[in-house]
Amino acid sequence: MNSKTLILRSLTYYWRTHLAVLLGVIAGTAVIAGALIVGDSVRDSLRQMTLERLGRVDHTLSSHRFFRQAVADDAFADDETYSAAPALVMFGGLEYQKQPAEHEDATYPTVRVGKVNVYGVDDNFWSMMKADEGSKAPTAFNITLSQRVADQLRVSVGEEITLWIEIPSSIPRDTLLGGGDDQTSQEIILTVGEILREELGVARFALTPNQQLPLNVYVPLDTLQNELDLQEITASRRNPTARPARINAMMVAATRQSSLLTEAQRSADAVNESLANALTLEDFGLRVRKYPERDYFSLESERMILDNATADVGHRVAEELKMKQSPVLVYLANYFMHPDNPDAFSMYSIVAGVDFEDLDASPFGPFELKDGSLEKLDHDDIVINEWLAEDVQIGAGDSLKLAFHMVGDHGELPEEEGYFDVRAVLKLDGTAAADRGFTPEVQGITDVDDIGDWDQPFEMDLDRVTDRDDEYWEAYRATPKAFVSLSTAQSLWSSRYGKLTSLRIAPADGVALDEAAQQFEEKFLAQLVAKDSEVMKSMVLQFQPTKAQGLAAAAGTQDFSGLFFGFSFFLILSAAILIGLLFRLAIERRGRSVGLLSAVGLAPTQVRRLMDTEGVIVVLIGGVVGVGAAIAYASLMVYGLKTWWIGAIGTRFLFVSITPQSLTIGFCIAVIIAWIVIRLSLRLLRDLPTRGLLAGNTEKPLSEDDQRERGRRATKTATICTVTSLVLVAGVLMGIIPATEAFGGFSWHVVAFFLVGIAMLTASLRFLSAWLDSDHSGAVSGSGLLGIGRLGLRNASRNRQRSVLSVGLIASATFVIVAVAAGRRNPAVETPQLVSGNGGFIHVAESSTPLLYDLNTDEGRNKLDWITDDEPEEAELAKKMEVIPFAMKPGENASCLNIYQTRLPTILGVTDEMIQRGSFKFADTRVERPWALLTQNHEDEDGAPVIPVLGDMNTLMYSLKKGIGKTISIPNDENPDYKLKVMGMFDGSVFQGMLMMSEANFRKLYPEQVGYQYFLIGDRRFRRDGTASHHFTPSETQKIAEVLETRLGSYGFDVEPIGDRLADFLAVQNTYLQTFQTLGGLGLLLGTIGLATVMLRNVLERRSELALMRAIGFGTSKLAVMVMWENAFLLVWGLVAGTISALLAMGPHLLTTGADVPWLSGGLILLLVFLVGMVAALAAVAEAVRTPIVSTLRAQ
Repeated sequence: MNSKTLILRSLTYYWRTHLAVLLGVIAGTAVIAGALIVGDSVRDSLRQMTLERLGRVDHTLSSHRFFRQAVADDAFADDETYSAAPALVMFGGLEYQKQPAEHEDATYPTVRVGKVNVYGVDDNFWSMMKADEGSKAPTAFNITLSQRVADQLRVSVGEEITLWIEIPSSIPRDTLLGGGDDQTSQEIILTVGEILREELGVARFALTPNQQLPLNVYVPLDTLQNELDLQEITASRRNPTARPARINAMMVAATRQSSLLTEAQRSADAVNESLANALTLEDFGLRVRKYPERDYFSLESERMILDNATADVGHRVAEELKMKQSPVLVYLANYFMHPDNPDAFSMYSIVAGVDFEDLDASPFGPFELKDGSLEKLDHDDIVINEWLAEDVQIGAGDSLKLAFHMVGDHGELPEEEGYFDVRAVLKLDGTAAADRGFTPEVQGITDVDDIGDWDQPFEMDLDRVTDRDDEYWEAYRATPKAFVSLSTAQSLWSSRYGKLTSLRIAPADGVALDEAAQQFEEKFLAQLVAKDSEVMKSMVLQFQPTKAQGLAAAAGTQDFSGLFFGFSFFLILSAAILIGLLFRLAIERRGRSVGLLSAVGLAPTQVRRLMDTEGVIVVLIGGVVGVGAAIAYASLMVYGLKTWWIGAIGTRFLFVSITPQSLTIGFCIAVIIAWIVIRLSLRLLRDLPTRGLLAGNTEKPLSEDDQRERGRRATKTATICTVTSLVLVAGVLMGIIPATEAFGGFSWHVVAFFLVGIAMLTASLRFLSAWLDSDHSGAVSGSGLLGIGRLGLRNASRNRQRSVLSVGLIASATFVIVAVAAGRRNPAVETPQLVSGNGGFIHVAESSTPLLYDLNTDEGRNKLDWITDDEPEEAELAKKMEVIPFAMKPGENASCLNIYQTRLPTILGVTDEMIQRGSFKFADTRVERPWALLTQNHEDEDGAPVIPVLGDMNTLMYSLKKGIGKTISIPNDENPDYKLKVMGMFDGSVFQGMLMMSEANFRKLYPEQVGYQYFLIGDRRFRRDGTASHHFTPSETQKIAEVLETRLGSYGFDVEPIGDRLADFLAVQNTYLQTFQTLGGLGLLLGTIGLATVMLRNVLERRSELALMRAIGFGTSKLAVMVMWENAFLLVWGLVAGTISALLAMGPHLLTTGADVPWLSGGLILLLVFLVGMVAALAAVAEAVRTPIVSTLRAQ
C-alpha cells in the first residue's frame, strides 16, 4: 500500500470527521468570498445607478447666473459629436391641500415639501434621459413628480399643487438696489401630469452622486421661463428692448461614451471650448455702452456692479490696447442737506466716486469750476454741481450733510450720515459734470420719467421729493450731483460683489469709437472665456464630466468588502477555531491508528505529512464548494442591505455582482487560513510517544505542581483585574476621574467604564481558569441530579485549555455583540443640551429661497410678511424663539447617508452670533472656545492663506478622509481654487455632511450666495442659563414648526425636529450595529458548536470512565444529564461573563436618555445561542450513552 492509497482510504473511512471539517471550510470560504462579492456588488450597483440616473447625459453645466438659451444651439450647431439640452435648475417648495368631495364637509391640512429640485426641461432632455421610453415630457402647466415627492405630498395625477420658486434678480438682493422689499418668490399653480416610477432613471436624475432618491419635479421649460420672466421678448413699440430667452443649465450628451475620468475630462474641455466660442457679453450680463457725444464707451453690468474679476480683465485689456480708462462707483444718497438748515436739502440723488486725475482732460473731463479747487482732495472732501449747491444753499468751503442707507447682515437698511467738506462747485450744462455715463442703466429707475415712477428698491419718502428734484431728474436723469474720490466711495459703499459700477474707456489715439469698442469687446470676451478665466469659474460657466465623476465616485466612501469582513469577524474566527477543533478531534479519534503507523516504521514527519495531505484535500474541496456557498451568502447579504439593513445603504437598487477575481481571492484566503489552522492542530502529534498513541493518549500530561502554579497565576491576574475595576468605578463616583473629553469625543468616564468592562471580562475568564486548575481530588457531594450536576462541573476541568478557549470565544463574542447593541442611540428622545449633538436647539430648517431678514425681530418678521398682531399665541412663541441663521453653499451630500465618494460638501457660513454662542459637542478639539477657531488666520506650507473650518467627525473621517490639521482643496487637489484647514470636529452633530466657516470668509469665497438658507431654532430662555425648565413643551415645539412652515411657505421653508435629523444620520450607524449584531450572533452560534465539539472530545477521552460508570449502575439518562451540565456550565459562564462585562463597559451610555438598547432582540439572540449550544451538545450526549461497556473496558 502506497501513500496515495492510504490517504484515499483514510478519507473514505473517516468521512464523518472529514465532513465536519469540510463544512467548517465551506462556512469560512462563504463568509470571506461573500464579503468580497458584497463589496463588488455595492460598487457595481453604484456605477449602474450612475448610468441610470444620467441616461445619455455626459456633461452638465449649472450656473447661478442666467445666459441665453440660444447658447445651447450655437455651441454645438456644427458639431455632430455632441448634442445639448437647455434647462433651468433651481430649488423650490411645494404645497398641496386636498380638496373635499362635493358633499363632504371637511378641511384638509396643507402638506408641504421643501428643498425640491425643480427642473425646467424640454423634449431634448427627456430624450437624453431615455425617459420617452417610459414617460412623456411635461407640457403646458403640467408638472411631473418623482414618486418620492408624490408620496410626501400624498398627491395623485390630475390634482393641482402649488410650486413656490425664487424669482431671479439681476441685481443681488442684499444690495441697496436689489429690491429687498419686492416679492422674492413666484407662486405657480400646476397640475400633476405624471408620477415617475422609481425604476425610471429620470426619477433619480441628479447632478451630484447620491444613491438616495432625490426630490425631483419637472416643469416645461417655456412655462417656467414665462413665470420667472426669463422668456424671450421681441422688440415692440411699447417695449423697444428685445431680450432672448434665458436658462442657467445645459446637459450635453456625447456620441462616444467614456467612463475614464481622464478621457471624460478631455471631452469636457472640448465641450467647454465649444461653449466659449458661443458666449457673448450678454451671457455674462455685461454690455459695452457707447457715448459718442463724449467719445468713450463704458463697460457696465446688468447687476449694477462689476465684480472684481471682470473689472480686472477690463483694466488689463484697456491697458493692452493703450486706451484711457476711468473707473466709477456710484451710490444712491437719500438726501443732501445743509448742516444748519434742515429746509435746504435735495432728495434721492446720485453721488459718484471717481479718480479726479482721470478727469483732467477729454473725454472724461475736464470739470469746469464755478467755485473752489480740485487740488489735493482728502477723504472727507466732496465736489458738488451748481444745481445741488443752489438746493442746499452752500458753496466751496462749507460743510455738507450726506445721508445714505447701508445694507445690514439681515437685509436691514440703517441710515448712515456723514459730513463732507465742499471743495468745489462745478458748472453743469455742457460740461463733463453733466455726463449721464457716470451711472449705469438700471431698469425701473434710470429709464423712467419721474422719481415717483421708480421701482422703489426700498421704502422711499416721496413726500419730501421737491419740485427741484423732479426738474433735475427730467433734465439730467441719474447724472451725479456730487463727486468724491474713488477711494472714499469704495471705503463707504463697495461690497463683496465688487468695487466699481462701471469702467469708462476712451479709444486710443487715432482710433474711431466704434472700432475701439469692437476691438475692446473682442479681446475682452476672449479673455473672459479663456480656460482659466476667474470670471468663468465664479459664474460656474463650465461643463463638468458629471457621468465620469459619478462613475469614479462609485468606488464609495466605505469599502463594503472590508466592512463585511469586520461584521463577519467572529463568524470567520469561529469557523477557523471550529475547523481546528474538528480536525484535532479527528486526530484524537485516530490516535491509536497514528500510533500504529509510527509503530510499523513511519517517521513522525511522514505521519504528519499524510495527515496534512488529507487535510489539504478536504480544505480544497471545501473551498471549491464554499465558493458556491459564497454566492448564496452574498445574495443574502445584498438582500439584507435592500430590506433589513436598508438604513445603511439607502437604496433598493442593488444587485449581486460576481467576479472571478473576488471568488479566487476569497477561495485562496479561506484555504490558507484553514490550512494554517490544520497545521497548528497537527502540532499535538509532535513529541508524543508511540506507546501513548497506541493507548489513545493524545495530550502530554501536566504535573500537579505545574497545574497549581498555573492556577495561582490565574487567580492573581483575576484579582488584579477586579481591584482595578473597583478603583476605576470609585474614581468616577468620587469625581477623581473627570468627565472631560479623553479622545475621539469619548469622555474619561466612558473610557474608565470600558476599561472596567474589559477588566471584568478578563477577570471572569481567569477565575474560571483558576477554578479549573484547582484541586478536584475530593469526593463529589450530593445526590440525585444535584450530585450528577456537580460531577459534570468537575469534568469541565479535565481539559482546562479546551474549556477556557471555548468559553473565551463565547464570552468575547458576547461582549462585543452586547456592547455593540448597547451602543445604539435614538436622538429623537433626547432633550436639548448645549454640549450635545443638538446644541440645545429643537428644530433644524432649510429654505429653498434665501431669507435676508432676521427672524428674531419684529421688523425682520414683518419684512417676511409674518405679521403676528392678530395672533397673540404666535407672537408669544416668536418672542421666546431663537433662530440662528447660516449662509449656505449647496454641495454634495458628504454625510454617512451617502455611500458615494464626495468631493465638494455643503459649506455653511457661521454668523458672529453663533460663534459667540458656542454649544455643541466637539471631538479631539481641546480649546476653550472651539467656534472661535473659525476667526483665526492660517497659512499652508507655502505661505498661502487657508480658511479655517469645522466639520462633523463622521463627515471628515468617513466621507472626506480628513482629520484635524489637514487641508481640503476646493474643488480638487490637482487644481485648487482655495484650501480649507480643519481646525476642529463636532461629535455626532446635526452638521453632518457640511463644513463650517466664518460668514466673513464665506462671503469672500461665495459672494453670489445671498442671505441665509439653513437655520437652527431653539428657546432663547434656554440659551441664557441652559436649564431644563426653559424648554418648549411638545405642543409648543410642534406649533413652532407649523407656524414657520405656514408663514414662510413661499420661501420653501422646511422645518424638521433636530432629533429626527440626528436619528436619520444615526440610522446608518445603528444599522451597521444591527448588522454586526446579526452576523456576530451567527459567529456566536458557530462558537457554541465549537463548544459542543469540545464536549465530544471530552466524552471520547473518557470513554473508559463512562463505560465503568455504566457498569457500576449509572443509567444513560444520568450520563446524559452529566454531559449536559458540563456543557451548560461552560456555555452559561461565557454568555453571562460577556453580557455583564459589556453592560458595565457601556454603563455611561446606558444612563443617557438617548440610549436605545434592543433588549428584546439582544436577549433573543443570547437565548437562541444557549438553545443551539445545548442542542449541539446532544452529539456528545449521544456518544456518551452509546459507549459500548465490554469492549471499552477490555481495551483498557
